[in-house]
Amino acid sequence: MIGYWIIFSATTGNEFSYLTKHFLFNFNNVEDIFYRNYGKRAFIMMKIYSFLLTLPLALLACIPVRAGVYEPDKLRVYLKMDKRVLYSDEDVVLQICIKNVSEKKNFFDVFDSIKNKPGEYTTFQPLVYDYSGREAEITVPYKLEKRDIKELIRDLERRMVELAPGEVFIHSINLKHIYKLDLNTRYRVKSLFYPTIGEDIVITSDNELSFKIIAEKRYNKPSEREAVQRNISPSEVILLTLRAEKDKNWDNYLKYIDVEKFINAYPEYTQKYLRANFEEKNQIEKDFIKYLTRDRDDYLLHYKIMEEEIENSKRIAYVNVIEDRYGSRWNYRYRCRYMLEQYKDMWLIVDEVATVMQGAKR
Repeated sequence: MIGYWIIFSATTGNEFSYLTKHFLFNFNNVEDIFYRNYGKRAFIMMKIYSFLLTLPLALLACIPVRAGVYEPDKLRVYLKMDKRVLYSDEDVVLQICIKNVSEKKNFFDVFDSIKNKPGEYTTFQPLVYDYSGREAEITVPYKLEKRDIKELIRDLERRMVELAPGEVFIHSINLKHIYKLDLNTRYRVKSLFYPTIGEDIVITSDNELSFKIIAEKRYNKPSEREAVQRNISPSEVILLTLRAEKDKNWDNYLKYIDVEKFINAYPEYTQKYLRANFEEKNQIEKDFIKYLTRDRDDYLLHYKIMEEEIENSKRIAYVNVIEDRYGSRWNYRYRCRYMLEQYKDMWLIVDEVATVMQGAKR
């Protein structure tokens, strides 16, 4: 409507009075009035003119307004450490504190890691030296490769941190992740802070801390996490195998079976497997796997672990199981005795003996 009003103001007195009257009292019909008085061509030109006038206002309305300023010189950096003497099995955690001393909101950028691309040594860059002034051996990949940090951050996710007046942001970093630190060496650490990488603005921490790493702790009480056995028992292997059979998850089922040995539990395969050459054995194994993973008429219904025995050598184990399988008139119950051999950190099934116990009418 701004465009229409400008044209109205350029008309003669009578025309302006007429249009103003209708514009004020019949606003919805202003386009019709303009069209009748000035013609189609002028009407189209005015539509275009109105659009061009209102477009900048619309664009300005879309620009986000921040009630803050970017004042990197109003960001103060200082360091904290909870411990200055640490054991070698402890993390060396440095806290880098960023305080906004401005009277307005302030901003800076951080970079988050993506997949296998760490963003740890970007905005915050601790520097560790021994007391002779030599920098400790850095282990940050892009530093070792002498890559430009501007190239590195292209692959990272940039995130803006906003600080209110007086607010403090704390970034914790394990110095062991970026430096190789020796025992019984006293180090000093300060940090560089890059509020916006690419603008050549760097702020050095106001303070410098010292720390030392001594020998590993002795006479430690074992943690509950380390006290628990994490390896899979023979009974667990059988449970996982039978569950995989019931769910027809054949990849998991075959994971716990030593096919080369388990094939000897089936007489129809044993003789021809023993007489076969290498290539023939490979084909027989494939046929045997198809047999094991076929759709069985006597599919598994229920199972229960009854007993587990591990020989003194701890290389062979036996697990007794009661299995119920489907039958057309009766469900069949079997007592199965599985033999397992230890393979690396787990157990593999190498043999099975099944005995029919009874049938139960369904």
